[in-house]
Amino acid sequence: MKTPHKLISHLCVPLLILLTGCSTVPQSLDSLQQDNGESFIRIVDHADTPITHRKPAMTSHSGQHSMNTLSTAEPLLTIGDVIRLSIDGMPRFDGVYQIDATGQLDFPFAPSVSVLGHSRQSLQLHLENELVRIKWFHQDTVNVNLSVVRLGPAFILVSGAVFNPGGVTLNSPNLDTPEAPIQQVAGTLSTRRDLTSALSAAGGVRPDADLSAIYIQRGNNLFKVSASGILTGQSRADNIMLNDGDRVWVDSQGFENAALIRPSQITPPGMRVFMSNLTAPALTNAQSAVGADATRLPYGSSLLDAAVSANCVGGTHQANASRSVVLITKNYGSRQQIVVRRTINQLMTASSQSSVNPYVMPNDAVACYDSKFTNFRDVARGIVEVISPLILGAVL
Repeated sequence: MKTPHKLISHLCVPLLILLTGCSTVPQSLDSLQQDNGESFIRIVDHADTPITHRKPAMTSHSGQHSMNTLSTAEPLLTIGDVIRLSIDGMPRFDGVYQIDATGQLDFPFAPSVSVLGHSRQSLQLHLENELVRIKWFHQDTVNVNLSVVRLGPAFILVSGAVFNPGGVTLNSPNLDTPEAPIQQVAGTLSTRRDLTSALSAAGGVRPDADLSAIYIQRGNNLFKVSASGILTGQSRADNIMLNDGDRVWVDSQGFENAALIRPSQITPPGMRVFMSNLTAPALTNAQSAVGADATRLPYGSSLLDAAVSANCVGGTHQANASRSVVLITKNYGSRQQIVVRRTINQLMTASSQSSVNPYVMPNDAVACYDSKFTNFRDVARGIVEVISPLILGAVL
């Protein structure tokens, strides 16, 4: 029969081996080997960019035009636009009309007119020619006055160095708020159908974006514009009005530009970051006070900021200073996840170095791991809970 001392000695050997293996955080958490534990820099990966999200190619009939050409071009009429029409000598046609879903203008006592592809001036001239053609007026007496009083929605395809590439709808009506009545003034202005609105609706530009090389494809023409003045607020001329069906491509510089990692009109004002903090003594995120507000961070926050928001920093220094924080992120333009691990000590001592304390991007994830001391204490506590009944049973 084994004595209590022999029983304890037989149990302690495998348990000490278990303790040694569980007392440390896994050292290699980065499957892509992008992080050596001291330096991490996101790179630009174009391999995962879908063909539909790549830069539009110029055809043989299209040339590259300047921003001045695009900014002075009159916008084309689109579905949903509201126009005011008056014809001298024919007051029954005077009124406000909306372009229907087929791109037609329906007039009383007259056939419908297709307006897609027309600007305001070209449609005005087209209506005058039609009135002359059907012999309602002579060429020298016809006078049509047409003005746009409200712009309709516009579908824009935004691609390139933005966080959420794809199609966006600008200037769509708000179903919760009734539309304002039509004013008796000529002309219209919409602040929701411009380049700023399109970039913002696509999640904002990424830190690798080249704001001096933004391409807008309109029909067979390709325009190169700059949005640098939008970011700095120094130039409103850079904020180009867009037409329905335009394609916007934001070129990439090929590297991360920290000057773009801040809230602005064309970058995200804030972001959602997924957080998990199950460090002792918490068993759930609720016990760590990681709620909806904690996971919303201003754009430009660092990994240390996210760790503080997740309540992963603080407490007893000797016990918690070696806690580890894991950042799960992606390279720009890639869908492959990267895992970066830092200790709280590393983040605190090199908080100003972005290679050690990297910026957190939208939809990244942050997780906290206990320190070695806490791991040792919890495993030792588990060993005591296991062997105590055995020792007590052997003694009795």
